[in-house]
Amino acid sequence: MSRETATIPVLWTNDDIHFGKAAELKRHLDFLDELEIPGVFFVIPRSGGGDLDQDVDLMRLIESARGRGHEFHQHGFLHFAFECGVPDFGMFSLDPAACREFDVRRAEVEALHTFEAQVGMLDNGRRIWRRAFGDDPGGFRPGWGAFCTNFYRALAALGYQWVSSRLPCMTSWLRNAGKWDAPIDFRDEISTAPHLLEEGIWEFPIAGDYGFTVPNEPVRIDAMVDLGLAEFAVYAGRGHPMLVVSHPQGLERSGTGDGTLPPHPRGTGYAVHSKLFPALRATGRVRFLKMSDLVRETIEA
Repeated sequence: MSRETATIPVLWTNDDIHFGKAAELKRHLDFLDELEIPGVFFVIPRSGGGDLDQDVDLMRLIESARGRGHEFHQHGFLHFAFECGVPDFGMFSLDPAACREFDVRRAEVEALHTFEAQVGMLDNGRRIWRRAFGDDPGGFRPGWGAFCTNFYRALAALGYQWVSSRLPCMTSWLRNAGKWDAPIDFRDEISTAPHLLEEGIWEFPIAGDYGFTVPNEPVRIDAMVDLGLAEFAVYAGRGHPMLVVSHPQGLERSGTGDGTLPPHPRGTGYAVHSKLFPALRATGRVRFLKMSDLVRETIEA
């Protein structure tokens, strides 16, 4: 079978579930039932006023979801822009305040990125993870697509197997920031393929978030669907897996903008995904997988 006709793995991933977010997770799981695909959730250990294991309702829901084939992996410790390194500069278009913080507090930011500081940050989150699940996390996704060399070194030293941090194409994020004319731009210097880093940990690059700040306008919703399909064509052409990103606040966004638009009854991010994922399935070139499946095929094969 040629690369051009082969199927590729596509993963529905979701960042930012944490303490106090049981209701959002329940809605995500109901949506995944409708799509008939598994979910890969990257969960923040400490956020929203408590630790993950302290939210009894959330933990019960996660346990049930895991039993139904969904997966949960670690997403930072506290989850802030510079926790694991410096974000991709394109991310600063979504938060100019973070860009200014890096500009005026660079010495303090850099102090977070020593090897010792990164080991401490990761281990703090890992201790919560152990309490919640009884075992160590195998993989990790930082917030903001941030990374640094010591972050990768610390992950390897603590026994993590893989990380999902790099952003080969920033187009969806730029459009989420209102730059709707941003062209598709896969940067040649950032691989779309899973690869082993020099620091000894596997990197699984991230595809776009096509439903983060979409207004409740059919033309914009359809534009993000089209972008997802266009980027899928690149991944499929290369024979590389596509890890689609989503966030609760994006999926459930009302899309009212400046108040001139009516609120979407479910959320504009859901509206994008309700069109995008059936369209991906209709190509006949998709295998909807979990991270454990992808890791098995990539690392353990």
